[in-house]
Amino acid sequence: MQIHDFNPGITESGLFWTIPISEDTIKVNFAAGKATFQVSDVDVEDYHDVVNALMDGPEVDAEVSWNIRWSHPLGRTKIRDVENNFAGDFVQNVAQLAWTGKTDTATFVSDPAETSVNEFSLLAHERNGVFFS
Repeated sequence: MQIHDFNPGITESGLFWTIPISEDTIKVNFAAGKATFQVSDVDVEDYHDVVNALMDGPEVDAEVSWNIRWSHPLGRTKIRDVENNFAGDFVQNVAQLAWTGKTDTATFVSDPAETSVNEFSLLAHERNGVFFS
């Protein structure tokens, strides 16, 4: 049973669960297969559950913070598909995440990032559509 659903809501255009994030929160060294993505106190809403969120139902103000680190490259792959206008360079690696979410009445804190269990993670630089060349 779900009792919290932290997300930034749905815009008038219908775009959901997406917000702009400052470029300085992301640092990438693709050649080394490493990256970080860290934000603090991002304003979102807690909709209680995904059905209420999708219906844009009642919510309470909330904040989330996270720190994701990608490191320890395990392998690299290049794909170029001219027929479908797609190309990409991919680095499989290890990712670790720490996350916090809070409302006025509750705070949720993940275990430390170093305790993360990584099943699969990937850094990618891809080009498609009008950006394909």
